[in-house]
Amino acid sequence: MPLIVLSGPPCSGKTTRAKELYEHFTNLGKKVIIINEESLLINKNEGYKDSLTEKMTRGSLKGATDRNLSKDTVVISDSLNYIKGYRYELYCIARAAGTRLLVLYCNTPRDLAKKWNQERDQSVAYSEKLLDELTNRFEVPNPKNRWDSPLFTLEPQHTLPHELLFKTLFEVQELRPNYATQSQSLSPANFVHELETKTQEITSVISDALQSSMVGDYIKVPGTEKRVVIHSKLNLVELRNQRRQFYKFAQLHPPQPHLIADSFVDFLNSSSN
Repeated sequence: MPLIVLSGPPCSGKTTRAKELYEHFTNLGKKVIIINEESLLINKNEGYKDSLTEKMTRGSLKGATDRNLSKDTVVISDSLNYIKGYRYELYCIARAAGTRLLVLYCNTPRDLAKKWNQERDQSVAYSEKLLDELTNRFEVPNPKNRWDSPLFTLEPQHTLPHELLFKTLFEVQELRPNYATQSQSLSPANFVHELETKTQEITSVISDALQSSMVGDYIKVPGTEKRVVIHSKLNLVELRNQRRQFYKFAQLHPPQPHLIADSFVDFLNSSSN
């Protein structure tokens, strides 16, 4: 069954849309589960108050999503999902599970979102400071990115396109594990060695290139035709952090050995936030 990823700034109507989706697919006889901060008993003001707690919150949400993906359950990720690197991780989880992913973007004007937040019960409303911070950091889904596609953009006055959503999610051939998503044929020890070697080679090339590169430059790295895009935050410290994060992620959701370099470059480029 598919994964529906709701994305949008705080108070843009995601939970309302999630409830509409839940009711619609439940009425069709589907088993549906909504994953959000409330379902995990996470207070949003506490869960997003700083980078450390935010990372823990996203980890909890991602873990719950991964655990609940199955052949008989429609999973709705009703969270901010506002960082493209995180949406890429959800995409990888869906691919590893052999299921479809659909992104539903709640495109709500900032002033209206603030109004809705003010009308909420104070126990669940965002603080004004946190609301502004999270809204400013929101990265709009781009249908050109495979992890943001298919993409449905909804404004407050729009109704859910139930029929089109159903056709997109169910009236297509079921995904099958392909060469890129099958289990590793290498032993765990050999896979870790390949992962270590290839990511180190790429990291070394980028480290050397950073000394003479500018923001927006493309760096050619070994093992792939893809290029690493230099963004404003990419420095040696950030590069090492990204490599450690990818190292952990790849061991949970391993790519095929010949795709390690491609996956690492995608990870670096999607994490440019």
